[in-house]
Amino acid sequence: MTPELPVGDITSANATLILTVDELFPQGIQLYMFATDQSLSMSELTVAETRMGVDGNMVAGFTPSMKEVNIMLEAASPSYASLATLYRATEQKRGIYQCTLIATVPAVSKVFTWTAGVMVKGTPVPPFKKVLDPTSWTFHFARLTIAGV
Repeated sequence: MTPELPVGDITSANATLILTVDELFPQGIQLYMFATDQSLSMSELTVAETRMGVDGNMVAGFTPSMKEVNIMLEAASPSYASLATLYRATEQKRGIYQCTLIATVPAVSKVFTWTAGVMVKGTPVPPFKKVLDPTSWTFHFARLTIAGV
C-alpha cells in the first residue's frame, strides 16, 4: 500500500511582489491587482551552449543569460500607475532606471530576488476590448537569487 502524501500547497494568491527603482521608488512599491490567470512569469533560461564536433565528440560551456520577467496587471490595478510612471520616466530621461524585484511565495517557502534589471517593454495603454485587457510589463535582470523563507 502506498503511503498517503500530504496535499501540496501551490497557491500564488498570497504571493507578494515588491519593485524597487532607486531613483523613483527607493522604498519599493508593492504590485497588486494582477491579471486573472497570471501575475508574473519568467522566461526559460539557457544555461549551457553545446556543439558536436565532426568527430562525434560533444563540448559544452556555461552561458550566462538574461532573466526575463513579465508582469501582468489588470487595467484597473493601482500598480499600473507606478509602472506607467517608470515607462514614461525612461522615455523622458532617454536612459534606464535600474530595478530590483522581490517575489515572496509563502506556499513554497521561497523568496525570488531579481537584481540589476531594467524595464524593456511596457503596455502603457491597455488593449480596448469588450472590457479592458490586462497590461503587460517586461523586465530583464542580470541576476536571480532564490532563498527559503
